Amino acid sequence: MIFNFRLFIKECVIFAATLAVGILSAERLAVSAFTGTAFETFAFSLWDIIALAVAILVFVLALKYRKIGSFLFQGILVFIILGGAQVVAGVFLNAPWDFLAAVILLAAFLIVRNVLMHNAGVLLGIAGLGAAVGVGIHPQTAIWLLVILSVYDILAVYKTKHMVRMAKAMLESGAIFGFIIPFEWKGFFYGKKEAQARAGEKFMILGSGDSVVPLFLAASLVKISLGQAILVGLFAIGGLFVTHLIFINQKERKPMAALPPIATFAIIGYLLAAFLNL
Repeated sequence: MIFNFRLFIKECVIFAATLAVGILSAERLAVSAFTGTAFETFAFSLWDIIALAVAILVFVLALKYRKIGSFLFQGILVFIILGGAQVVAGVFLNAPWDFLAAVILLAAFLIVRNVLMHNAGVLLGIAGLGAAVGVGIHPQTAIWLLVILSVYDILAVYKTKHMVRMAKAMLESGAIFGFIIPFEWKGFFYGKKEAQARAGEKFMILGSGDSVVPLFLAASLVKISLGQAILVGLFAIGGLFVTHLIFINQKERKPMAALPPIATFAIIGYLLAAFLNL
């Protein structure tokens, strides 16, 4: 069995940093300095499910119309980074400094177009988004999300393959919804265009969903126990390790559904944390 330590350590550092920033932000959000009260939990309604279905349909239709799709992908990525970064900045800074910090990060993301800056922007965007959503939902809702999205990931990658087509369209548009992991450390300073052109050869892509979905569960637990949230994060990293082994040991390098192993381990971490009553 092959294990690429140098590649995995890069994946692990980025993945773990996203979870750590997200959990820390969720803890600060759980008892808001603005309201002084805990966030109320909520369950997804029928309208939330319809909105999610419409969003997925828009993404699928965007694959047919590349110019519109390119504009759409770029706009969504900018929105995620600006909004997520403001959430993270907001737990440390007061308004309007939190928004100013997010704008500065977004400007750096758009101007400094290398792999390192890309990953930094996506990390803060995903961490903030995961914290904001996760802290407002019940852990059971988060588990259902992990299960449903894992099944969707499997179907979208191996059955319909539209996730693969969507990933290619995003690469072509330059709006990469995920982390660019270079095989060599110097790859962090390569330009994004070179990374896009050599994806699969010198770089791999770790989808943002593979990080944000387990963060939903971890962030939802900070209202109960920070220890439980951290344990879920550690187990999610274990799932990333399994994903790495599966990916690196493929006879033919192909896109794979990375979320199912990560989600499975995150749920195991949750069950163990509940059993230990952390």
